[in-house]
Amino acid sequence: MRSTFRFALLFSWAAAIASTATIAVLADRPPDAANQINVTFSETPAVITDHVADLGIRQLILTSSWTLDGFGPVTDVTSVTQDTAVHPCGPGSSSESATRRIVASAGMLVLREGGIQCITASGPVFNGTYVVDGDASTGIFAGADGSGTVTVHVAIPPRPGTTTLSGRLKLAESRHA
Repeated sequence: MRSTFRFALLFSWAAAIASTATIAVLADRPPDAANQINVTFSETPAVITDHVADLGIRQLILTSSWTLDGFGPVTDVTSVTQDTAVHPCGPGSSSESATRRIVASAGMLVLREGGIQCITASGPVFNGTYVVDGDASTGIFAGADGSGTVTVHVAIPPRPGTTTLSGRLKLAESRHA
């Protein structure tokens, strides 16, 4: 009887320790942030190459720092190409594509973006979509997929613009879930 009690006590201690260890491991793992990217931040133009007069193309490099839910502080470098000879929504509008590199301590997340910039009463606004490039992404983001929308309220340089990313992020290691 006494050994049964000791065995039961030992078993419950072992179970408690194992449960605590499991919870600690799960707590250390970056969450999938409910498989979402929903963030608004400011981006500042770092470099502008203007060939609008001869080629109808403007290239920009934008930089920013912000926090990605579940992954902590990030730095962001985005390369944008604007085709100003294409006017999808009237005079002054342009067609655009971009590659966004979001670098967190857990790895680099790469987004491919495309859309149009239209002139509105409040100034230029870019509306487009993004697709996660899991092949180009690294660390925990390697092999990830997802898609969503991008909205940028463009400011006149050197003032920062306001960018909103909203959509899905599915990490490769959580695809089985």
